Amino acid sequence: MRFFLLCHVCCLILAASAVAQPPGGLNYFSFPLSIKPKLNANFGEMRNNHFHMGLDLSTEGRENLPILAPADGYLARIKIETGGFGRALYVNHPNGTTTVYAHMNRFIPAAEQFLRAKQYEQQTWKIDVNLPIDLIPLKKGQLIGYSGNTGASQGPHVHFEIRDTKTENCLNPLLYRFPLHDVTPPDVYRLVFYDRDKSIFEQSPVPFPLVRMGNEFKPSGLVELPFDRAFMAIQATDRMTGIPNPNGFFSASLFKDDGLISSFEMDNIGYDKTRYLNGHIDYPTRAKGGGYYQMLFPPKGYAVDMYKPSDAGADHIRVSSVPEAYSIKVTDAYGNSSYVEFRVSRKAGERPTNVFPGAFMEPNTLNVYEDENIQLVFKEDAFYDAFHFSVQLFYANSAVELSSVYQALPADIPVQSYFTARLKPNRNNLLVNKDRVVMKRTYKAKTEIKKAVEERGWYAAQFRDFGFFQLLEDLQPPSVSSSLQSGATVRTGSRIVFDVTDNNKNIKEFRANVDGQWLMFQPSGSRFVYTVDEHFPLGEHKLSVVVYDEAGNNTTREYIIKRN
Repeated sequence: MRFFLLCHVCCLILAASAVAQPPGGLNYFSFPLSIKPKLNANFGEMRNNHFHMGLDLSTEGRENLPILAPADGYLARIKIETGGFGRALYVNHPNGTTTVYAHMNRFIPAAEQFLRAKQYEQQTWKIDVNLPIDLIPLKKGQLIGYSGNTGASQGPHVHFEIRDTKTENCLNPLLYRFPLHDVTPPDVYRLVFYDRDKSIFEQSPVPFPLVRMGNEFKPSGLVELPFDRAFMAIQATDRMTGIPNPNGFFSASLFKDDGLISSFEMDNIGYDKTRYLNGHIDYPTRAKGGGYYQMLFPPKGYAVDMYKPSDAGADHIRVSSVPEAYSIKVTDAYGNSSYVEFRVSRKAGERPTNVFPGAFMEPNTLNVYEDENIQLVFKEDAFYDAFHFSVQLFYANSAVELSSVYQALPADIPVQSYFTARLKPNRNNLLVNKDRVVMKRTYKAKTEIKKAVEERGWYAAQFRDFGFFQLLEDLQPPSVSSSLQSGATVRTGSRIVFDVTDNNKNIKEFRANVDGQWLMFQPSGSRFVYTVDEHFPLGEHKLSVVVYDEAGNNTTREYIIKRN
């Protein structure tokens, strides 16, 4: 009876929250594709280093489907990049929102014409440009472009977002009740507990698998914990009815008796905050291949207001020798809910203690690690919880290695903001070409190369992740190859292609000019492609190409080309 009374209270709370209508009302937007609506991913889904901030609309594996304006408005912004959104459009609407469409192949002709003029004006293919309000007005249902597979899309689809135009925070699009059939409640797999008096980074989670009975979930027995104050997480996903792929859920709320202890919901999150996913989850467990354990309380260092604590401001639950009952409600954006009922008590015996070596790092304060050869400076918002930090040294072996390799430990600690890494070279600084020094960070399969700036004998660069750090002297220029030869003849529509490689696999800039006038080559990995158009004049001309790597080395190629 207690559980069902609690469920009734939860439903009243949900009903009260549902009264608040999204900007413009539930039916303000129509679906932007003309095919049957289907999602590949939803808002708030867990991703590497970020929340998924929109909906991935299925295009049934096809490209070049028409995308239609879901409401009146005007084309406000165009963004072009090699990764990320690829080719993207932003449309502003009178209700104070902006809709975003990413991974597109083509825009309507007026948008393409404006884009191309701005790319040549700013002499860059990669661009992020705003449009005048009255340049391209749009009516609901009007064509804005065609779907594609550009940027980091990993398959044809449309990434669709709704943002608050003023703040640019992303709103949960499913709150607008697009015509997607969903009567399936979320799946809850585990309750996960931690000792609140220890760092989340210096303990192992205590998971309890759950047994499902309809839309109710329970552990197999009493939850017994070896500590007095518990920090909690859940592992859960949601599914749209009839679609097997797991998505993110909308909200989770923790109750004791009829009182709310803490809750969170996936809505109104800015891109400047999306990396805080790493504090919302048990990051070390995920980094080691485990599941996404989502915290029911905010970590000690957290700057996103997605958590809604009770008036008491609780950041844990008390664990006593007398079992106490709790409930969790997990809800999707369409109001389907699942419930977890469990009882918690203190396990007899002393809680285990551990001693961790290293320098003590804390959230919400400036942290510095320093010895004679390495210095790491972390800003106040760098860490979500405290931990003990150390550095392991590996000696250099080759001539290009200016320093030993230093590994930041523990390896699986998330960092919210950029930090400064400073290293000293092993050899006399007078023998170092200061203009050609880079810092390399490696971890698992990822490598980053950053230009290192000399600072009174140290070399500094900015990073955002732990790993192995080392100074390198890079004196080798990039390599440029092409089937193009001087004396060649090209015509309208001909493709000019250059392949560029670098010893550190880091090309900073590619620039091509015809008689000193910039030509727009489109990057695709290490390849750069230009299709001959009106910007390459008729007759004989000099084509110049220059490529720079991160260290500043450059390679130039020149060709005499005739255009018919």
